[in-house]
Amino acid sequence: MWRYVLFLTSATLSHAVAPTSAPAPAADTTSLTPPFHSSFSTQSYMMIAPAARAQDLKQAYEALKREKTAGKVFFELTDGSRIFNVIEMIPMSNSTLVLFRVSAQEGIHFQVVRIEDIANVSY
Repeated sequence: MWRYVLFLTSATLSHAVAPTSAPAPAADTTSLTPPFHSSFSTQSYMMIAPAARAQDLKQAYEALKREKTAGKVFFELTDGSRIFNVIEMIPMSNSTLVLFRVSAQEGIHFQVVRIEDIANVSY
């Protein structure tokens, strides 16, 4: 005579018992972007850590500042505005914000910008 032992796990029991509450709604995954994403368009995206992005911008600013040109280094933001007459660029400790020291007619001004809002640096 054979004896069988039947072990039921929670996965098999969940199908056997009727649910007492409504199932959870599915998560919206359309807004999530993987590190490298290529859509049907010609654009692709790459995730960069804020610290690395801030360091790249700082190095680019310093390299352009060392050039002996008549033009001043400026930063173009994603909204189309520009920050001119930059004296110093200081990434904050978490590298999500950048402090700009700017020379103006009224004296020295400070402007804080989110790292993702900086589109370009040039002179």
